[in-house]
Amino acid sequence: MHKWIRKAREKVSQKTFFHLHLISDSTGETLTTTGRAAASQYSNWRSIEHITPMIRNQEQLDKALDAVDATPGIVLCTLVDEALWQHVQKRCRILGVPAVNVLTPITQVFDDYLGEKMSGRSGAQHALDEDYFGRLDALNFAMTHDDGNLPDDVEEADIILIGISRTSKTPTCIYLAQRGYKAANIPLVPGVDLPDTVMLSKRPLVVSLVASADRIVQVRENRLLAFDRDMVGDAYVDRASVQEELAWTKRLCKTNNWPMIDVSKRSVEETAAAILALVKDKRESGDQSSGRA
Repeated sequence: MHKWIRKAREKVSQKTFFHLHLISDSTGETLTTTGRAAASQYSNWRSIEHITPMIRNQEQLDKALDAVDATPGIVLCTLVDEALWQHVQKRCRILGVPAVNVLTPITQVFDDYLGEKMSGRSGAQHALDEDYFGRLDALNFAMTHDDGNLPDDVEEADIILIGISRTSKTPTCIYLAQRGYKAANIPLVPGVDLPDTVMLSKRPLVVSLVASADRIVQVRENRLLAFDRDMVGDAYVDRASVQEELAWTKRLCKTNNWPMIDVSKRSVEETAAAILALVKDKRESGDQSSGRA
């Protein structure tokens, strides 16, 4: 077993576990993100998540609270129905566990500032509006333009991600699509020229994703292990070969004035945030003559 895999497993085994109950009247996406962000701040602990979405009545809520009774822990909610939230508080007091309605401090600020009470409509953020269908369109674009597919119409993209293998291009494109941005990804392969449509693109922002050679080799080795493939003499996981790929990437980006983002220690969300900051800069500069920032 590789040393880094063994160390990762040992690190997990040293953590103390706790139960985290996430109860939502919608999809639970906001709540899950919030809960994980909070839990990540406690390095000696690891949460066991119990996610219960689409709670719309007390019967459904009681089933979720029965699970809290069976495995006590922290209860986080996003419930806009005051009666349901009061029911959670009552049950959790009896069970002796903490409960927080994540929305309450936020909506209170909105109420005070806007001088109006919130509507109390569950799942209002997921309305089937123009933005929603725009995100679906962007997701379809990302899927059909993954890994260099359909390069002829990349001019329709908002963002083109380039990079050598294992630099998180695909998941980043998917995340950007969820934010409503059409993103295509084109792999950089030594000895293979980028499509002319990318080199001559004007509308899209072209960004290269890079990482440290050690990180790329680690991820590639893990991928080959999953396929039970012999790695001896394979240039794909040879550190010197990977360094050459990265050096070529940097020369290409310098020649074309394309920004690079190092994803070695970035999550997909952090990478996407950095890309969207570049998109914002490009729009504010009013430079529509080139896709390069």
